[in-house]
Parts: sequence; structure tokens; C-alpha cells
Amino acid sequence: MLKQKLFVGSNYATGIYGKKLLVVGHQKHATPSEREQFKKNPTMEYTSDNDNVEMLDELRTGKCMTTWEAKDRKAWLQFGKMLSGNLGFELGTEQSCNLLNSLAFCNYLQVPDFNLEARQGKDKEELYIFSESIFKEYLDEIEPDKIIVWGTHAYPYVAKFGDKLDDRHCKITMPSGHTIDVFRINHPCIVGEGGYEQSIRQIKDFLSR
Repeated sequence: MLKQKLFVGSNYATGIYGKKLLVVGHQKHATPSEREQFKKNPTMEYTSDNDNVEMLDELRTGKCMTTWEAKDRKAWLQFGKMLSGNLGFELGTEQSCNLLNSLAFCNYLQVPDFNLEARQGKDKEELYIFSESIFKEYLDEIEPDKIIVWGTHAYPYVAKFGDKLDDRHCKITMPSGHTIDVFRINHPCIVGEGGYEQSIRQIKDFLSR
């Protein structure tokens, strides 16, 4: 299994509201071409280690927007609206470039969804153990101040690293003594128009405190 490279924006150290922010998804959605390859060879290993970086680079600049699965594009469009507080937020603009440059991003699992579906028993367990070790490396590497987790799938695994306060909040203390506040939001893909204002308030409150 390959360690996926972590996307770290050029202004990550400056952060958002002065906080270094890591955004965590559960896993990458396979592209149509990847799914076709998988159908032909269900046991193939995933060989790309640069998905996080390539996807965020393309989404923030608007280049090659059809490369990535529509679910990924929708999630970042919706999340951009919530994080910026601008319901008119669009990918590929100067605003999206500045916003995505101000954060870091990873998926917790190190393989896309089609590869996870093929894993059973011990093989799947080894994937989660491997992903846990890689996530720890990410935390050591960039020491975020805040983590926003998308949805319920990844949150229990992230919460294992610290003290779970409730089903949305936990606090991770690094060996250095640095503390990381973690907040789980509903996955951006399922947030409707009526949920934007509440999500904007929750995220702003979390990042600014």
C-alpha cells in the first residue's frame, strides 16, 4: 500500500482565522476510468500516491475540472461556501485559490472506494492499521491547530487519537504538548440550502475560538 501525499496549501502556516486547518475526508471517490480498470482487474493494487495534491491543485485553479469524480467537486464546492461564508463561492476563482491554499487536506483511508470494496477480512483490517499509522505521520508533519472531519465515517478513527468529547468534538494532545481541536461536520455533499447558515456559523465559531 502507498502512502498518499498530503496536500498542504502554500499559506497553510498562516491558516484561517490564524489557525492551521487540516480537512479530513474518509476516502477518495474513484474516477470512471479507475472503476473501469478495476472491473478488468478486481485484485489490482492502487498505484497513485498523489491524488490529494493533484485534486486540490486542480479544484483551486479550475484546471482539468472533469478529471475528478463529481462527488469530490460537489463536496469542495459546498464546503467552500461553508468555510468562506459566501453562498456564491465557485471553484476555480481567485477566492477558491486563496481559500484552498490556506488549508491542508487528506483522506483518512489510503485507497479509493473501489479498492476498499475489494478488501475483505485481514486485508481490510491491515488497510485501517496502515491508514492509522499514516494519519499519525500527517499530524506529526504539519501539527494542525484545528481539524474539520467530513461526515461520520472518518470521525471515529480520528477521535481514537485523542479524547472524544462528544459525537462531534474531540481534542488531540501531541507528544510535544500541542493540542488539536477536532470538529465533525455533516458531509458537505448532503448539506442543503437550509443548512448553509448553520454550518457557516458552526465552522466560524470553531475556527475562531
